[in-house]
Amino acid sequence: MFSFAAVTLGASTVSSFLAELLLISAVALGCKYLRLPYTIALVAAGLLVGLLRGYFELKVQLTPDLLFVVLLPALLFEAAIHLPLDLVLGQLRPILLLAVPGLLITTGVVGWSLHWLLGLPLSASMVFGALISATDPIAVLALFKELKAPKELAVIVEGESLLNDGAAVVVFNLLVASALGAKISPFAGVVTFFLEAGGGLLLGSALGWLFWKVQEKIDDHLIEMTLSTILAYGSYLLAQQLHASGVMAVIAAGLIYGNFAMGKSMSANTRLSLGTGWDYLGFLCNSLVFLLIGTQVDLTLLLSRGGSVLIAFLVVTVARTLAVMVLAPWARLPRAWYPVVVWAGLRGSIAMALAMALEIPERQEILLLTFGCVLASVFVQGLSIKGLLARLGMGGKNQPLRHYEALWAELAAEEKALSLLRSRRSRRLISEELYEEMRKPLDLSIQSLEQQLALLENEVEIRQQQAQEAGAALRNARRWALREALLKGRIDEETYLRLREKLACVGEEEC
Repeated sequence: MFSFAAVTLGASTVSSFLAELLLISAVALGCKYLRLPYTIALVAAGLLVGLLRGYFELKVQLTPDLLFVVLLPALLFEAAIHLPLDLVLGQLRPILLLAVPGLLITTGVVGWSLHWLLGLPLSASMVFGALISATDPIAVLALFKELKAPKELAVIVEGESLLNDGAAVVVFNLLVASALGAKISPFAGVVTFFLEAGGGLLLGSALGWLFWKVQEKIDDHLIEMTLSTILAYGSYLLAQQLHASGVMAVIAAGLIYGNFAMGKSMSANTRLSLGTGWDYLGFLCNSLVFLLIGTQVDLTLLLSRGGSVLIAFLVVTVARTLAVMVLAPWARLPRAWYPVVVWAGLRGSIAMALAMALEIPERQEILLLTFGCVLASVFVQGLSIKGLLARLGMGGKNQPLRHYEALWAELAAEEKALSLLRSRRSRRLISEELYEEMRKPLDLSIQSLEQQLALLENEVEIRQQQAQEAGAALRNARRWALREALLKGRIDEETYLRLREKLACVGEEEC
């Protein structure tokens, strides 16, 4: 098990943290306008910071303590409260098969292959196999929030990544103990695995149920946000103290709390507040993780061992493919999903934190291979998975919607050009004759685009998209008007909360 040291914060550390938040905001804004993958852009920004560490260095660094105690419980809890339990139970077979046997197959294939290909001691290569076999939930969940894939497929990938993470930590601990000389029989290892994983699930479920019952007696979104935070971090830390899996405990607690406390017995206002609060925590922690991944990598050293890193990445990819191909028929997955499940198995901060926590002679070699595989996974798989989904017809927007949006953008450009032309005429920067000459083709183009848009507006997908966007805009306008009325003293806090809860019920069947 890990032991975590206390962290002392100083003014320089806080300043560094604020600088990282500023960088995160800048990258997020840039990605919004340049339409780049946000999480991958953050890793690139982190690499740039790492290259410039001779000029300035961020004080907040990705350490096992920071990841496992501060960031991971919040990320896992935020993901778990949004997972529909009925869909998870409906896809439990493939989730469990990929999360446990899949991890063991990948660990074994990677361990034996790198032992023979790179000459690593078998015990060390098996440790690397365990830590790199975890499909990082942070990376996978961040990507799937941006992609429109079948719900069942998304739940399988998300559920596997969450459970797989907990299983990887348990297997990693067992293999590290064995590498350090502890005598652990296969039977004892299996018993320990199920005791730690099962103990974490039971403890987390019990705590989730307890906090759900406590929450039923309360209707205050600030108190309930505080209690949910205690549940997320408390379930993790208590499980670690009891030598159970803290990761499994957080996942179980989040599933119970999200599906029962938030889903059934919470007022609409409180549910909205908690959802917004956890969405922000998830965004913040996820952003920090991806940024800090980049800052940890020494590119010069990594490039000097590029051959070994490439071999390790290819072996990990082949092992993942083999595990999916062997287990997918038993999991009853559609054949079209096989490539997505393989390629969605990104590696990320979990593997890096486990590697940094190592205390075996081969630590430096494993760190290098881990960092290289994580970077290759993030950039190669992360940049191509959206294209893979689109090619398989499972991700992105359909053709009519894409065509509609292209026409709309072209119409906006033509109208902007016409508006500029009118402005130049009004300021006498262009003659009336030249204005008329340039206006006519613009008018014809606008008229043609409007006619094409009118023909497409009856498409079901387009109407649904319009309704969704218009509904979101209306909700935001109503909320802002209420907030403005409260700030100007036109209504009191009680009226504001009552009206906001009423607005939250608009369009919902159960309120």
